[in-house]
Amino acid sequence: MRWLASVKVRLFLVCWIVYSAFFATNVVREHYPAFALIERGDWICDRYEGFHADLFRHVDGHVYTGNNVMGSLIAVPPLLAFDPLLDALEERSQKELAASGGDVDATYETKYPLRQALFRRVKQAGLDLRFGAATAVTSAFLMAPLCAGLVVLVFSTLLARGIARERATWLAFLFAFATPVFYRSAHLNHNVFLMLALFGAFLLLWPRPGESERLSTARRAWAGFLCGMAIALDYAGVVPAGMLALYFVATRARGAGLATALRECVPSVLAALPPILFLLGTQWSMYGDPFTPGQMVMPRQNEYVDTGARGIMLPSGEVFLKNLVSPSWGLLPFAPLLAFAFLPGRGLREEERVLPRRERAWVWAFTLAFFLFCAMNIYSLLQFNTGFRYLLPVVPFLFLLAADQLARLERRWLAALSIAVVLHATVLSMTREVSDTENDLRRLAVALDRPSIALDGYWEVLFTQAPVPASFVRIVNEGPQLPWLTVLRQTSPQAPWLGSPFLALGIVVAIAVLCAGLWRSGAALERR
Repeated sequence: MRWLASVKVRLFLVCWIVYSAFFATNVVREHYPAFALIERGDWICDRYEGFHADLFRHVDGHVYTGNNVMGSLIAVPPLLAFDPLLDALEERSQKELAASGGDVDATYETKYPLRQALFRRVKQAGLDLRFGAATAVTSAFLMAPLCAGLVVLVFSTLLARGIARERATWLAFLFAFATPVFYRSAHLNHNVFLMLALFGAFLLLWPRPGESERLSTARRAWAGFLCGMAIALDYAGVVPAGMLALYFVATRARGAGLATALRECVPSVLAALPPILFLLGTQWSMYGDPFTPGQMVMPRQNEYVDTGARGIMLPSGEVFLKNLVSPSWGLLPFAPLLAFAFLPGRGLREEERVLPRRERAWVWAFTLAFFLFCAMNIYSLLQFNTGFRYLLPVVPFLFLLAADQLARLERRWLAALSIAVVLHATVLSMTREVSDTENDLRRLAVALDRPSIALDGYWEVLFTQAPVPASFVRIVNEGPQLPWLTVLRQTSPQAPWLGSPFLALGIVVAIAVLCAGLWRSGAALERR
């Protein structure tokens, strides 16, 4: 047990345990190609047609997903490891289905009709137990440890930049449980992978004090590979990957000249090719053309497809603003802690900053560019269905900016702030409310040619129906919850005890006691 003496190990384990306990049973679009690859050895999702809006039948007669499948590939190892268990669960469901003659109880006591319809479809296919277990596997054995690893990376960065260990640990826990990393760790999603790839590439390309400006070939190659992964995960990764390349070239050219900087980019470019070739190859196998994204061949799936070039247009002020402050999916409503990143750092000496001037300038340029890119994507308005998602890659960078302020707050003020923001993030992670009311107001304003309607109704939405305030209302009315336990209760009316708020509270308290005991035991080992 000596390994518990390490703060990094304890930090990783606590985050892993908590993230796993808050997992959500969302079967998302990345799951289906992963299922297909394990079952068939290809990306054909015929078995799952109609299970998700991004699954469509192509001209070759087969069903594919319209998104990049690198995120699905990453999910394959844990799903493959647990495939025998998943097969056994599916076999059990199939036997029950056969014994009932197809007349299954698909009760799902939820206010969301689409969730009811999907659950009925899954139940009738005998896939309910398999899907539920698959979400637990990808959450507990992929998303949770990856997000916990990101927390450790942030902690290590704070330490390396001179933050005292006690305060760095405190801030690392704030990053873990007071930012959307907590919310998004609950289920499989490629945005987390994109965030990890970009943050990892940045750390590799950032020469620290005392390090040579000439980075090792291995560091440059790994940074290039992660940038290639960012592009393979989502075409939105092109923007930050390109900006990371410019950051490296500009940084190196200042000391060694442009020719040297470009020559040292070669390992990065070569390492980026495998994931990019994977992207082109999978598009070729699915859509018949390596350079055609799925979005370009999908049938019309939503009202925004015909806007601009399949949903991509010039930056929209409305989308830009809502990505920042929308109570349904905005950055600040989901992460008020990150408001500290936007405060001026007056009175701070340059050597006290977590990020040096050059890196701060790059982070702000990257943040603005990514905001503008997401403002070009009208699909951002569909985030009401998932909560905060598109801007996730900027979160660790903004947190490092916010750390300048947080590291110097008086202990009592930091404690009060921590209680508020952790409670806020925990409530959002417990309930996962969704609401399309904002878009309803938008459609009404467009239909009546009265743009002010959206603004008139905005504050009512903010305080009544939007997911952030609605989550607090729900917790006040119903008590503590866990996403997976809520779904279990809603689909098992024959077990009313599952709906007891004391059950969820008991689980949360047990997890807190476990984590506290683990931390104290490790601290005692460290002292010895």
